[in-house]
Amino acid sequence: MDIGIIDYLANSGKSFFHRASPACKMVFVLLFVLSIMITGDLVVLISIYITLLTLSLLTDLPFLRVVSIASYPAIFAMLFAIASWNGDPVRSGVIVFKALGAALTMVILILTTPYHRIFSCIRPFLPQVVVDGLFLTYRALFILLELMDNFIRALKIRGGLSPRSYRKNLRNFAQGIGLLLVRGFDLAERFYCVMRVRGYSGRLGNELVGKKFIWSDIFIFIITLCVCGFSFVIRFRDDFKRFGLYFLYFSLFVFVVSGFYHISRVQGVRGVLWKS
Repeated sequence: MDIGIIDYLANSGKSFFHRASPACKMVFVLLFVLSIMITGDLVVLISIYITLLTLSLLTDLPFLRVVSIASYPAIFAMLFAIASWNGDPVRSGVIVFKALGAALTMVILILTTPYHRIFSCIRPFLPQVVVDGLFLTYRALFILLELMDNFIRALKIRGGLSPRSYRKNLRNFAQGIGLLLVRGFDLAERFYCVMRVRGYSGRLGNELVGKKFIWSDIFIFIITLCVCGFSFVIRFRDDFKRFGLYFLYFSLFVFVVSGFYHISRVQGVRGVLWKS
């Protein structure tokens, strides 16, 4: 998924999450990530993850693609869980679902909010040079990912990656990484020269973030406060931990109902959007 598809999904969406203000969605991300961080209960983490799956389903985003993108950090979380294995599978599950929940939260934000509105929202709280650096890093990341994809494709076409020639593959891959590093510096220098020609003087333009709240903001706030409040209560009140299963059952029920609603709504329009 390149930056063009991400920009298209963020700008063309018509769901309630797309219409919500960037400030509301930033609060949603902060509180959901905070809830995931403070929670050590596997049942609550699974419930939060199912809630995020429901939200991603209701945003009309390509569901399986969103889930697959957000699942990449789980690979590293599984490696960490294996490396720190102490015989407790619940602890390993907590590590994996913390990574899955935090990643899916960020993916929902990025795919429903144009990137320039995200950076405009955080601009008042960070130094100008930091915001500009984050903005340029965001753009450069996808350019480098595209270069990496082209490099791997070229290696396969030219026979640089063989099934059992591990030493040869490692040598070719290391040379390619060095080439990409040099190419990245060259792109950065040319990009800076282009910005200077266009009048860059240490500050990018601002975009005013709207302060008008709509019903979408209220709906997202209610969901966020309920999930965050429930996580805090279960974390600091042991006598409320038995209610974690009710949270799980309720989130599963809402997810199933949302799935049937989504299928019935898009059926006959352009097909079920599970893989689109």
